[in-house]
Amino acid sequence: MRTTAGGSWGTHIVDLTNADYPQVMAERRRILDADPGRTQILDGMMPACWDILVYYLRDLALSYPLSCHLAENGDRFHWRNDLLGTDQVFVLGDLTTLPYDPLSFLGREIPDDLLLVKERDGQLFFDAGLVTFAAAWSVSFDVGMNFREIHGPVPRFTGEGLTSRAEQFLMHLPTDSVYRRVNWTLSASGSRKLDVSLEELPEWGGDMPRLVRDRDFGNVQLRIELEHFMRLPMSGAITFCIRTFMASFAEIKAIPVWRDQLAQVLTELPEDLASYKGFIGHRTEAVAWLLA
Repeated sequence: MRTTAGGSWGTHIVDLTNADYPQVMAERRRILDADPGRTQILDGMMPACWDILVYYLRDLALSYPLSCHLAENGDRFHWRNDLLGTDQVFVLGDLTTLPYDPLSFLGREIPDDLLLVKERDGQLFFDAGLVTFAAAWSVSFDVGMNFREIHGPVPRFTGEGLTSRAEQFLMHLPTDSVYRRVNWTLSASGSRKLDVSLEELPEWGGDMPRLVRDRDFGNVQLRIELEHFMRLPMSGAITFCIRTFMASFAEIKAIPVWRDQLAQVLTELPEDLASYKGFIGHRTEAVAWLLA
């Protein structure tokens, strides 16, 4: 757990304590119903999908015993999530006992985007995922890519050797540890809209030009992605999971220490990284608004 000026975080792998959890899950389920392609599972990845399902349900039952319950009897499981009204009995490995594939079933219970990575021929490949809240990328396009292909567009990542080091780190993950990192950007949407995937580009593509034109920088959103990395115990697959949070510039500006820190980070970020993150064209104006 980590304590900050905004409170504490990191107690659990999955955070179900936010008041908006039911609303976020309703939006995720709506997206999955409308676009089943947000779940991608390549051949040979179904064992890893069962693995991640059991791993997370066990963790949820331990973390939230008053609302999440998992009973096990051999390969038979009984899962209840009182917060969402889920009550499901299933048999491990038997697809007929679930209303969806195991990855989709899990994705309808937790707000994190779920990615599964497997090692082949000394490289990591993104071979399965459920992603409804992507930041300007597409799960159906990226699935099947190797680690270097996915991170190729990131400035400096490969050229400075970070890709190889990150891949080696992931390939040596043990099964008894959980690792966490935080990523950030400025959202391409001028609202709390989590789904700024390429699939939804027509819905959000005009947001930032409009905000900049109207000088509406208070509605620019700092997008924080809390990521967890684990090696699953049964399949050996690596899971890379992303939980997204938002804070508007107006909210950040109200807390001077946060305002000053964000303004400094935005100002000092190298141009190639600011361009990659999508705010190079309005960085100066955004910082000026924060500090005004």
